[in-house]
Amino acid sequence: MTALPVAALTRWWMHFWFEPSAASNLGIARLLFFGLLLLVYLREDFSAWGGVSPTFWMPLWMFKYTGITPLGADSLAVLQICWKVSMLLSAVGLLSRVSMVVAFVSGTYLFALPHNFGQTFHFDALLVIAMGVLALSHAGAAWSIDALIAARRDPSREPPHSAEFTWPARLIWVAMAFVFFGAGFSKLRHAGIDWVLSDTMQTFLIRAHYGVSDADPFVSWGLILSQWPWGPRVLAAIALGTEVLFPLALVSVKARRVLVPASFCMLLGIRALMGPTFGGFLVAYVFWPQWTAVGQRLRAWIPGKPVPTIGAQRIAHPHT
Repeated sequence: MTALPVAALTRWWMHFWFEPSAASNLGIARLLFFGLLLLVYLREDFSAWGGVSPTFWMPLWMFKYTGITPLGADSLAVLQICWKVSMLLSAVGLLSRVSMVVAFVSGTYLFALPHNFGQTFHFDALLVIAMGVLALSHAGAAWSIDALIAARRDPSREPPHSAEFTWPARLIWVAMAFVFFGAGFSKLRHAGIDWVLSDTMQTFLIRAHYGVSDADPFVSWGLILSQWPWGPRVLAAIALGTEVLFPLALVSVKARRVLVPASFCMLLGIRALMGPTFGGFLVAYVFWPQWTAVGQRLRAWIPGKPVPTIGAQRIAHPHT
């Protein structure tokens, strides 16, 4: 009796991770991810962390057990230039694998360094994971300068359909599901349903206007909403439900169509009403759309004007 469910679960598991897909899906996601991430952090200056007093140094495990120490301001300035250049090269797909590895290694250090001075953040860990996944993938096989060069050498090459272009995006999906579910589970674990029924959200909406976050709210609507009897509680319920249910987006297309946009809008709402910035985190949403399907719809809307595609290097499926 248990053989059928196990077989069905195995089929779903293999389909989820290794369903062959077009190289364009991952290629466009790579271009958008590194391109938008570069725009988000283009003016970010990490070099100031090199001048923080060692008195405040409280290393995370990665720094503590490896002996990694803070670089000086000048070294950090050079490192961040290397990181931003590598993101640009990763976006356009020139020397893709090398560029993505450099972006991952340098970006990991730069993102992790501020966490060692007494405060940890929760909006950049997913970016490190995404950069690491892309560094291990064949994300430069389409929509890249590398693909154009390969197509010039062999014009007969066609864009492949392979599991190599599926698992990287799915792994980032899973990481994002852990982030949201972890946030929701923590609320339920420590506060239970009182997180919704109490004045917690009302307090967040009000205190956001007293400079307690890394940025100020875009609008003052939070103060108005906080005065409504059930407004903050409704917001809290929507946020908690979106976070706890988000893993369903991994297994259900219908849930995905609701929860992924809902979580995206939730982060935008937090930024607008309460201030915390999620610019880099929002960039990771580029891995959810099926870009080939988006291209087909665009072609349908604009007859006679096909969406241009960039050649892709054929990579054989490991089981073919």
